[in-house]
Amino acid sequence: MITADDDEPLHGILYTKPPSSEILKALDYLAIQPKSFGHGSRDASKPKVLPSGVTEYLTSIISSSLAWLESDCLREEIWDIASARLSERAGRTAMPSLSRLFHIPTSSGEEFSLTLHEPSLTSDNLGMKTWLSSYLLSRRLHFIFESVPELVNSDLTSSSSGTRLRALELGSGTGLVGLSFATLQGPSASIHLTDLPAIVPNLASNAALNSELLCEVNAEVTTGVLDWSTPPASAPSSEERYDIILAADPLYSPEHPRWLVQTIEPWLSRSLHARAVVELPLRDAYLPQVEEFRKRMEEIGLAIVEQGNETGYDDWEDADGESVEVHCWWSVWGWSEKL
Repeated sequence: MITADDDEPLHGILYTKPPSSEILKALDYLAIQPKSFGHGSRDASKPKVLPSGVTEYLTSIISSSLAWLESDCLREEIWDIASARLSERAGRTAMPSLSRLFHIPTSSGEEFSLTLHEPSLTSDNLGMKTWLSSYLLSRRLHFIFESVPELVNSDLTSSSSGTRLRALELGSGTGLVGLSFATLQGPSASIHLTDLPAIVPNLASNAALNSELLCEVNAEVTTGVLDWSTPPASAPSSEERYDIILAADPLYSPEHPRWLVQTIEPWLSRSLHARAVVELPLRDAYLPQVEEFRKRMEEIGLAIVEQGNETGYDDWEDADGESVEVHCWWSVWGWSEKL
């Protein structure tokens, strides 16, 4: 028997032959979502299920013939769900695809919500996971634009794009940062979300998933492929460049500092108020890449306008099942000769 934190059983063990509705209800209670980047994220409508006996219970469902249920289709559905619940207990990368809700604050103190789909993770599609640095940067965006108000003044928007400030996100992943920016800026900005070919379809789907909210605030969002390893064939014109470039957690190979900077340099407008906004987790293995990124940004003539450090908890777990604390560094860059 599986019990919740109020000691009430979810339903009896299988030899009591519970109806399919009760089994499905129990399996719903046993669903595991990845840990939130914030605290207090557990669904209060569901009891906290005590872990003792859960694995045995799920295994008993998978191995049972469920002969008393009314159809083969129903039995197959229950076996599939029980298998998924069992896989979820093997860690984040074993979870099936899921949709997650993110709450992003605005300068008025209110929040809006974005829904993002994340496919089941494998070692070669980690770009389709929402990472902590993206969440932290998304929640900081309204602070950044409040502290640098010239980023959204009328002179800038009219000088480079006619009616909207132009923004570009590099390595958008699931699109949390870019979609947050679009929602916060509404009609004052447009943003182009980019990533590698395998990631862009899910990125575009996430933009469509939030289309009602984007339409409500009159946001302009596009998606497309941008490979940092391949510089543009010719220098972009001033009209093609972007007033703002955003990037979160973009460094995870030795080549990335060079590729990232060689992408920022041609695409960032030479305007007085052009800015590159970057958030990087300070993981020990990648600290040399962070330092190389800073050095290369300075070499192309960019300087830090504003910076800071913050800490959050990623939805990965350590060996003890605890959330992993991650320290991040955020920075806002502008052309040094114009500062």
